[in-house]
Amino acid sequence: MEGWYGSNTKEVELILKNEAATTLNVSEMSLNITKFSAIDEQCNEYFIMDFPGQNPVSLKGIASGNFLRSKSVLSLPKGKYIALRFYMAGWGNQFTYHDGVTESANSFQRLDFQIEGGFTVEDGHAPEVKLWFDFVPYQWKRHFKPLSDLFKGSKSQKPRLANSFGN
Repeated sequence: MEGWYGSNTKEVELILKNEAATTLNVSEMSLNITKFSAIDEQCNEYFIMDFPGQNPVSLKGIASGNFLRSKSVLSLPKGKYIALRFYMAGWGNQFTYHDGVTESANSFQRLDFQIEGGFTVEDGHAPEVKLWFDFVPYQWKRHFKPLSDLFKGSKSQKPRLANSFGN
């Protein structure tokens, strides 16, 4: 069956992490990417692709099940790569935090994502990759807070005099 449904190329899944995004509890990013590059062990940067006139790309965490697929890494020279760098336009960038708050991220010119375990490209074998982003999952209870507050009632203390009338 794999001959019928399987692909001839091997896919490699890369988990990308950004320390600042984890610290800030970012769950999703919408980035207006202009360029994309890979950084090897010697900190040499190899540009993979330009994105002229690109609309913002939505990057979601692993828990969402969404990933990006890239065949662009096929152009990378042989070597071990430790990070991917995304260059961004000065508009259309935003972070969404785990509590649902959205904030502009236009002040960033680029973001580096470390590749968990690294990624090796060998001569004649540069596979297609799936890019998974390791972001903090959303707090799903944030959707139910107004409803739970309604059932709990107000926790504020009422003046005693107001409660004494009519009883």
